[in-house]
Amino acid sequence: MSKRFIFFLFIAFNSSNVLSQISTDRPDQTESAVVLSKGQIQIESGILFEESQSNINTLFRFGLAEGVEIRLNSNYLINDQISFMKKSSFNDFEVGAKFKILNKSSNKTRLALLTHFSIPTARESFSNNAYGMLTRLSISHDLMDESQIGYNIGYNKFEDAKGQFIYTINYVRSLNSFGVFFEVFGENSKNDSNINFDSGITYLINNNQQIDLSVGKGLNNKMFFISTGFSVNID
Repeated sequence: MSKRFIFFLFIAFNSSNVLSQISTDRPDQTESAVVLSKGQIQIESGILFEESQSNINTLFRFGLAEGVEIRLNSNYLINDQISFMKKSSFNDFEVGAKFKILNKSSNKTRLALLTHFSIPTARESFSNNAYGMLTRLSISHDLMDESQIGYNIGYNKFEDAKGQFIYTINYVRSLNSFGVFFEVFGENSKNDSNINFDSGITYLINNNQQIDLSVGKGLNNKMFFISTGFSVNID
Protein backbone atom coordinates (compact mmCIF):
# COMPACT_ATOMS: atom_id res chain seq x y z
CA MET A 1 0.00 0.00 0.00
CA SER A 2 1.53 3.34 -1.06
CA LYS A 3 2.35 6.10 1.41
CA ARG A 4 0.07 8.45 -0.53
CA PHE A 5 -2.91 6.11 -0.06
CA ILE A 6 -2.22 5.75 3.67
CA PHE A 7 -2.00 9.54 3.94
CA PHE A 8 -5.33 9.88 2.07
CA LEU A 9 -7.06 7.48 4.48
CA PHE A 10 -5.66 9.38 7.45
CA ILE A 11 -6.98 12.70 6.10
CA ALA A 12 -10.39 11.24 5.22
CA PHE A 13 -10.85 9.74 8.68
CA ASN A 14 -9.74 12.83 10.54
CA SER A 15 -11.63 15.31 8.37
CA SER A 16 -14.79 14.36 10.27
CA ASN A 17 -16.22 16.89 12.65
CA VAL A 18 -19.00 16.85 15.25
CA LEU A 19 -20.54 19.79 13.40
CA SER A 20 -20.80 17.70 10.20
CA GLN A 21 -23.98 16.29 11.72
CA ILE A 22 -27.20 18.23 12.23
CA SER A 23 -27.37 18.99 15.94
CA THR A 24 -30.61 17.32 17.01
CA ASP A 25 -32.31 16.29 20.24
CA ARG A 26 -32.76 12.76 18.89
CA PRO A 27 -32.14 9.84 18.75
CA ASP A 28 -30.35 9.88 22.10
CA GLN A 29 -31.97 10.91 25.39
CA THR A 30 -29.46 13.72 25.95
CA GLU A 31 -30.90 17.06 24.85
CA SER A 32 -28.33 19.06 22.88
CA ALA A 33 -26.86 22.23 24.36
CA VAL A 34 -27.06 23.84 20.89
CA VAL A 35 -29.82 26.45 20.43
CA LEU A 36 -31.17 27.14 16.94
CA SER A 37 -30.18 30.43 15.33
CA LYS A 38 -32.82 33.11 14.83
CA GLY A 39 -35.23 32.17 12.03
CA GLN A 40 -34.13 28.53 11.80
CA ILE A 41 -36.76 25.78 11.81
CA GLN A 42 -35.98 22.18 12.64
CA ILE A 43 -38.37 19.23 12.60
CA GLU A 44 -37.26 16.01 14.28
CA SER A 45 -39.52 12.99 13.94
CA GLY A 46 -39.25 9.28 14.59
CA ILE A 47 -40.91 6.11 15.75
CA LEU A 48 -39.90 4.04 18.76
CA PHE A 49 -40.92 0.39 19.14
CA GLU A 50 -41.22 -1.33 22.52
CA GLU A 51 -42.68 -4.75 23.39
CA SER A 52 -46.28 -3.58 23.78
CA GLN A 53 -46.19 0.07 22.73
CA SER A 54 -45.07 2.24 19.83
CA ASN A 55 -44.45 5.97 20.02
CA ILE A 56 -44.43 8.34 17.03
CA ASN A 57 -42.66 11.47 18.21
CA THR A 58 -42.44 14.85 16.47
CA LEU A 59 -40.51 17.81 17.81
CA PHE A 60 -40.89 21.25 16.17
CA ARG A 61 -38.11 23.76 16.97
CA PHE A 62 -38.00 27.42 15.95
CA GLY A 63 -35.21 29.94 16.54
CA LEU A 64 -37.15 32.87 17.99
CA ALA A 65 -34.20 35.14 18.80
CA GLU A 66 -30.46 34.86 19.25
CA GLY A 67 -29.99 32.32 22.04
CA VAL A 68 -33.68 31.42 22.32
CA GLU A 69 -35.73 28.73 20.58
CA ILE A 70 -39.34 27.70 21.14
CA ARG A 71 -40.51 24.10 20.93
CA LEU A 72 -43.63 21.99 20.49
CA ASN A 73 -43.37 18.29 21.27
CA SER A 74 -46.00 15.66 20.49
CA ASN A 75 -46.19 11.89 20.90
CA TYR A 76 -48.71 9.55 19.29
CA LEU A 77 -48.91 6.32 21.28
CA ILE A 78 -50.11 2.90 20.14
CA ASN A 79 -50.57 0.57 23.11
CA ASP A 80 -51.52 -3.07 22.52
CA GLN A 81 -52.31 -3.64 26.21
CA ILE A 82 -55.29 -1.29 26.20
CA SER A 83 -58.23 -3.47 25.17
CA PHE A 84 -61.25 -1.73 26.67
CA MET A 85 -61.04 1.39 24.50
CA LYS A 86 -59.15 2.95 21.61
CA LYS A 87 -55.57 1.66 21.60
CA SER A 88 -53.93 4.73 20.10
CA SER A 89 -53.97 8.44 20.83
CA PHE A 90 -51.83 11.53 21.17
CA ASN A 91 -50.59 11.96 24.71
CA ASP A 92 -50.16 15.32 26.45
CA PHE A 93 -48.65 18.10 24.33
CA GLU A 94 -45.54 19.88 25.57
CA VAL A 95 -44.74 23.52 24.84
CA GLY A 96 -41.33 24.82 25.82
CA ALA A 97 -38.17 26.76 25.13
CA LYS A 98 -34.41 26.34 25.13
CA PHE A 99 -32.13 29.16 26.29
CA LYS A 100 -28.42 29.50 25.54
CA ILE A 101 -26.45 30.23 28.70
CA LEU A 102 -22.87 29.64 27.55
CA ASN A 103 -21.11 28.96 24.25
CA LYS A 104 -17.36 29.42 24.77
CA SER A 105 -15.17 28.65 21.77
CA SER A 106 -12.05 28.86 23.96
CA ASN A 107 -12.84 25.67 25.85
CA LYS A 108 -15.51 24.37 23.42
CA THR A 109 -18.14 24.21 26.16
CA ARG A 110 -21.87 24.84 25.67
CA LEU A 111 -24.54 25.24 28.30
CA ALA A 112 -28.29 25.60 27.80
CA LEU A 113 -31.46 25.54 29.90
CA LEU A 114 -34.40 23.57 28.55
CA THR A 115 -37.93 23.66 29.94
CA HIS A 116 -41.27 22.27 28.79
CA PHE A 117 -44.78 22.80 30.11
CA SER A 118 -46.88 19.62 29.82
CA ILE A 119 -50.59 20.22 29.17
CA PRO A 120 -53.08 17.39 29.92
CA THR A 121 -54.69 17.33 26.47
CA ALA A 122 -54.92 13.55 25.97
CA ARG A 123 -57.63 11.08 26.92
CA GLU A 124 -57.32 9.74 30.45
CA SER A 125 -55.52 6.46 29.71
CA PHE A 126 -52.83 8.26 27.67
CA SER A 127 -52.43 11.34 29.88
CA ASN A 128 -50.65 12.33 33.07
CA ASN A 129 -53.98 13.98 33.95
CA ALA A 130 -52.12 16.91 35.45
CA TYR A 131 -50.05 19.92 34.42
CA GLY A 132 -46.31 19.46 34.70
CA MET A 133 -42.94 21.18 34.35
CA LEU A 134 -40.07 19.32 32.68
CA THR A 135 -36.76 21.11 33.18
CA ARG A 136 -33.16 20.17 32.49
CA LEU A 137 -29.70 21.66 32.15
CA SER A 138 -27.80 20.61 29.01
CA ILE A 139 -23.99 20.69 28.89
CA SER A 140 -21.60 19.59 26.14
CA HIS A 141 -17.83 19.61 25.57
CA ASP A 142 -16.10 19.19 22.20
CA LEU A 143 -13.12 16.84 22.56
CA MET A 144 -9.82 16.75 20.73
CA ASP A 145 -10.53 13.63 18.65
CA GLU A 146 -13.52 15.09 16.76
CA SER A 147 -15.90 13.74 19.36
CA GLN A 148 -18.15 15.21 22.00
CA ILE A 149 -19.41 14.40 25.46
CA GLY A 150 -22.77 15.69 26.64
CA TYR A 151 -24.85 15.34 29.75
CA ASN A 152 -28.18 16.48 31.17
CA ILE A 153 -29.40 16.98 34.72
CA GLY A 154 -33.11 17.60 35.15
CA TYR A 155 -36.22 17.49 37.29
CA ASN A 156 -39.79 16.71 36.26
CA LYS A 157 -42.74 17.64 38.47
CA PHE A 158 -46.46 17.10 37.95
CA GLU A 159 -49.29 18.36 40.14
CA ASP A 160 -49.88 16.27 43.28
CA ALA A 161 -47.16 13.80 42.29
CA LYS A 162 -43.65 13.09 43.49
CA GLY A 163 -40.89 14.82 41.55
CA GLN A 164 -38.55 12.84 39.33
CA PHE A 165 -34.81 13.46 38.99
CA ILE A 166 -33.40 12.64 35.52
CA TYR A 167 -29.84 12.32 34.23
CA THR A 168 -28.05 11.42 31.00
CA ILE A 169 -24.48 11.19 29.78
CA ASN A 170 -23.44 10.37 26.22
CA TYR A 171 -20.41 10.16 23.99
CA VAL A 172 -20.70 11.14 20.29
CA ARG A 173 -18.17 10.45 17.55
CA SER A 174 -18.45 11.95 14.08
CA LEU A 175 -17.09 10.12 11.01
CA ASN A 176 -17.75 12.27 7.96
CA SER A 177 -21.46 11.82 7.16
CA PHE A 178 -21.92 9.27 9.93
CA GLY A 179 -22.18 9.77 13.66
CA VAL A 180 -22.29 7.19 16.46
CA PHE A 181 -23.22 7.59 20.11
CA PHE A 182 -23.20 5.60 23.35
CA GLU A 183 -25.29 6.72 26.29
CA VAL A 184 -26.35 5.97 29.85
CA PHE A 185 -29.54 7.57 31.15
CA GLY A 186 -32.00 7.13 33.97
CA GLU A 187 -34.49 8.60 36.37
CA ASN A 188 -34.96 8.50 40.12
CA SER A 189 -38.02 9.19 42.23
CA LYS A 190 -39.00 8.36 45.79
CA ASN A 191 -40.51 5.04 44.77
CA ASP A 192 -38.55 4.02 41.69
CA SER A 193 -35.12 4.12 40.07
CA ASN A 194 -34.23 3.06 36.53
CA ILE A 195 -30.93 3.11 34.70
CA ASN A 196 -30.66 2.37 30.97
CA PHE A 197 -28.21 2.19 28.08
CA ASP A 198 -28.67 3.02 24.42
CA SER A 199 -26.54 3.41 21.32
CA GLY A 200 -27.14 4.42 17.74
CA ILE A 201 -26.01 5.88 14.46
CA THR A 202 -26.92 8.95 12.41
CA TYR A 203 -26.37 9.56 8.70
CA LEU A 204 -26.27 13.02 7.12
CA ILE A 205 -28.10 12.76 3.78
CA ASN A 206 -27.23 16.35 2.88
CA ASN A 207 -26.57 19.59 4.74
CA ASN A 208 -30.18 19.79 5.96
CA GLN A 209 -31.45 16.21 6.29
CA GLN A 210 -30.43 13.42 8.63
CA ILE A 211 -31.68 9.91 9.45
CA ASP A 212 -31.00 7.88 12.58
CA LEU A 213 -31.28 4.40 14.07
CA SER A 214 -30.87 3.45 17.73
CA VAL A 215 -31.48 0.67 20.23
CA GLY A 216 -31.86 0.84 24.02
CA LYS A 217 -32.02 -1.58 26.97
CA GLY A 218 -32.74 -1.30 30.67
CA LEU A 219 -29.83 -2.17 32.94
CA ASN A 220 -31.93 -2.77 36.05
CA ASN A 221 -35.31 -3.19 34.34
CA LYS A 222 -36.89 -4.97 31.36
CA MET A 223 -37.13 -1.97 29.04
CA PHE A 224 -36.03 -2.55 25.42
CA PHE A 225 -36.63 -0.38 22.36
CA ILE A 226 -35.64 0.14 18.74
CA SER A 227 -36.05 3.59 17.19
CA THR A 228 -35.59 5.20 13.79
CA GLY A 229 -36.16 8.76 12.66
CA PHE A 230 -35.67 11.64 10.27
CA SER A 231 -34.69 15.27 10.94
CA VAL A 232 -34.73 18.29 8.65
CA ASN A 233 -33.31 21.76 9.19
CA ILE A 234 -34.75 24.78 7.34
CA ASP A 235 -32.59 27.93 7.31
